[in-house]
Amino acid sequence: MSIDSDALAKSVARLEGVDPVDTGLDAALELAVSETDQLFKVDGAGLMLLSEDGSLRYVAASDEPGRMLESLQEQFGEGPCVDAFLEDAPVLAEAMAADPRWPSVGPLAAGHGVHAVLGVPINLREGPVGTLNVYAARPHRWDQSDVAAIQAYTRVVASLLRAAVHAHLSGKAAGQLQQALDHRSLIEQAKGVIMERRGVDQQAAFELLRGHARATRRRLDEVARQTVAGARLPG
Repeated sequence: MSIDSDALAKSVARLEGVDPVDTGLDAALELAVSETDQLFKVDGAGLMLLSEDGSLRYVAASDEPGRMLESLQEQFGEGPCVDAFLEDAPVLAEAMAADPRWPSVGPLAAGHGVHAVLGVPINLREGPVGTLNVYAARPHRWDQSDVAAIQAYTRVVASLLRAAVHAHLSGKAAGQLQQALDHRSLIEQAKGVIMERRGVDQQAAFELLRGHARATRRRLDEVARQTVAGARLPG
């Protein structure tokens, strides 16, 4: 994925010139996804945000395979974009069909023409509120320049989201963004409680939360809320 520096500068300037107050956040994010798709010369791009039930939800996608990828991850609660959010780090998938990390989503995504995915978290405040994702229609080995380029672009998307928060915008995407911030805050509070109780670092605290949520088949935000209220995780 080669990036033309002039094209990158022009694309960033276009996005920085977008005021979500004037265009609406939904339209601004659709533009951001379209710019991502065209600039990085991938086969598709998409954006997901944390929802009120603690899972990632579709916000925008450049095409139907991209929408299908996000829908599959919503449905099964697994995938490279889900992991990028949970781990707060880029997640690379070279060949979805054969990747053991996502036994449900991988083969289904490949069946819809999505064979390689790069998911990168979008950060606001103290942690991720969503992910920016790109995909390739055939197996592809992403390198660190790919990761660095998408990470840089997520900062432009984050600036759009911050502007929407400060302007108290209404609308579907704006409402979902506010929910994402609320749930992110709850998760951070729960991590703090666990760190104090057990003397562990942030990553270990998060793994305890996530592990308990998965083991009990409950939403991460539900476990976080009960932890903040005084419930203790086993182990």
